[in-house]
Amino acid sequence: MKITKERLATKGWSEEEINKTIKILEKAKQKKHPHICVLDKAVYWIALVLMIFGNFAFSTFLIPVLVTFNNLSLYFIILLLAASFGIAMSIVIKDIEDLERKHHLAMFLIIPIVGLINFLIVVNLSNNNPLAASLNTYHNPWIVGVTYLVGFMIPYVYLVFEEKWKR
Repeated sequence: MKITKERLATKGWSEEEINKTIKILEKAKQKKHPHICVLDKAVYWIALVLMIFGNFAFSTFLIPVLVTFNNLSLYFIILLLAASFGIAMSIVIKDIEDLERKHHLAMFLIIPIVGLINFLIVVNLSNNNPLAASLNTYHNPWIVGVTYLVGFMIPYVYLVFEEKWKR
């Protein structure tokens, strides 16, 4: 969460306090060691890569669920698990300071698209599983993928709107 003059003003800070605080923050930013600046930027990219791998691990974890369930309960389970994963990722995103609009946009586009692709692959794998054939369970990869996408994005969309409402 970035500290801005507008935010401080809405919290009742005087103009003098705001200017002093902004100067202190700018001075601290200038005095940061160059390695710390690089690390600050790397944290975003590391988090992005971890989220992509987490999406893949999460989608492969659901193969037994996909093979076992074949009704509305499957979609409810996927929705709940995806929302849980989305909450965890939203917390990580919220805790990373210095995220700009372009960073949020990248996360908003990249993570869900990769998650959707993962689910399309995993659902096709589970549909081709001999156990799934014997249990007569077949799932439409697009419906499962979109269900996951919706569940995953709800916490992130809430996070974005929460930031807007606080301003």
